[in-house]
Amino acid sequence: MNDKTNELTIQLESFEGPLDLLLHLIKELKVDIFDIPMVEITNQYFHYLQTMQELRLDVAGDYLLMAATLLEIKSRMLLPKKDIEIEDDFYEEGEDPREELINQLLEYKRIQQAAKVLKEMENERGDFFTKLPADLDSYRQSIPLSPGEVSSEDLISAIQKMYQKLLRKKPLSARLNQEESSVDQTMIDILDKFEQLKKGKDVTIPFTDFYEVATRAHIVTTFLAMLELVREKKIYFIQDVTYGDILLKRLWEEADEDE
Repeated sequence: MNDKTNELTIQLESFEGPLDLLLHLIKELKVDIFDIPMVEITNQYFHYLQTMQELRLDVAGDYLLMAATLLEIKSRMLLPKKDIEIEDDFYEEGEDPREELINQLLEYKRIQQAAKVLKEMENERGDFFTKLPADLDSYRQSIPLSPGEVSSEDLISAIQKMYQKLLRKKPLSARLNQEESSVDQTMIDILDKFEQLKKGKDVTIPFTDFYEVATRAHIVTTFLAMLELVREKKIYFIQDVTYGDILLKRLWEEADEDE
């Protein structure tokens, strides 16, 4: 068997099924998939099947079924229109005999494209290397806080206690239909409260003074506003005694201090 025959054998075995073979033939003939020339396609298809048999390659049943389908469509395309109508009512008047085959090819083409994208994603993922879990116990050592500093656990505990207190204090009717403020608006409200007390630059405001509405949305919004102001270095949390009340203190800019 010469090199050309070997090459043909590999090419024939590379098709995943009859639809794959048909798409290949359509591409080779450079024709529109919506206007398949059935005579040429059928002839080329049977040529491939004959070559497979000559090379003693197994021809699967789905290839033979497609061959029969192509012959039927080819014959209907060649018959005069009136003869098709008289023969049977399998095709409605004006229906293209190739329509079902075209739909199958389009669906198969979409599946091929999806498979190609998934394969590319798999290859890209293969370029990443995972790291085995590391022992982080050495990084979990507790760092002592300076006097007056507040830990994240203290803040969470303060919010939980304050929320439970508000729920007990406020009647249900007072907790309904409250108009919630945005984080940005709440940040402005917090700074305005400090502005009203600006004469005492070292003034502190209790953490709980900013929670007057017993709704989860209000509590979360106010807490996020406080954290954002801390990040922007406009306020900070202090705690005079361990497990005592958490206070907010304003960080004034130099221009503000001169006023």
